[in-house]
Order: sequence, then C-alpha cells, then structure tokens
Amino acid sequence: MKTINLKKYYYPLYETDTFIELPDEVADAIVEESRAEDANDAKQHYHCYSLDASPGMEHHFPEQAVSPEDILVEKETEREQEAARALMMERLREALATLTPRQASCLHARFWEGKQFKEIAEAEGFTTSAAIVTVRNAIIKLQKYYIKRGWMKPPKEKAICTKTAPPKRNRKKTSAKKS
Repeated sequence: MKTINLKKYYYPLYETDTFIELPDEVADAIVEESRAEDANDAKQHYHCYSLDASPGMEHHFPEQAVSPEDILVEKETEREQEAARALMMERLREALATLTPRQASCLHARFWEGKQFKEIAEAEGFTTSAAIVTVRNAIIKLQKYYIKRGWMKPPKEKAICTKTAPPKRNRKKTSAKKS
C-alpha cells in the first residue's frame, strides 16, 4: 500500500493536502498517468508556443480537471440519449410501415439517398409533380400518425406540408334569360 497526496494529482478538486492509501498498482497507475500528462503538456508547449508569445499565455487556456461526478453524469446522459434514439427509431419504423410502397420508396429516395424530385420521377416512372405530391403526402401521413399516437403535437400554424382544400369561391348564380 502506498500513500499519495490527492492535491498533487487532482489540484482543482483537492485544494488542501489529502492523503490516502492505495494499492501499489493503482498508485503506480496514477503516477504514470500524471507523468504522461506532464510529458504531453511539455511536448505541446514546445511545439505550439513560439518564443515571441506573450508572457502568461498558459493562463489563457486553463485546463479544467473532470470530476468523477461529471463523468458519471455524462455517461448517464449518453445512456438516456441512446435510449431516446432507439425509441425514436422504433417509432419511425412503425410509422413507415403504414406508408404505401410507392410513398416509402419515394421518401427513402428523397431523404435517405438525397435524390432530387426529377431523379425520383425518372427512377419510378412518373412525372416530377407526382413525385413531389407523393413525398408530400407521405410526410403528411407520417405527421398524422405521430399526432394520432401522441408522439407529436399538432402544428400551431399552417405548415408547408398541410393538405387543405383551397377556399371556395362564392359565385353568384346567374339565371338563364329566356327570350
């Protein structure tokens, strides 16, 4: 068992002398890591800073030691993000299964392959405007599916991909004059 001073290796976290006993392997690993870090800092200083640099340049970029708590919070956040991504992908697969084969192929070509509408139309064998309408209808169908399942809130404003009928014109009925 070796005794080390935590202030020497973890200064921003331990500002007072704190001595702990560690197994030899752990203490040697901490010392070796500290030496490697010091060597890397010296190499970086040698290669990155010129002689005409302003004095005190090392204080412009203070290195912050990462606390164990920050590491745990970061790992927990990563796990939560991965779980949310998996759920989102599962929901997307479920929603894509509701599309017609034509809609699914056009949507895939447009967003996953990055094709232009003209290329999609040529590949599928229909007009460019039909490709545009098919992709738009697929997006609207996915949006409605997400709203129906409660995975998405309905848009507050009229979005680009809303399918509404144009306003009806009020025409005056003309009576045919009999002569």
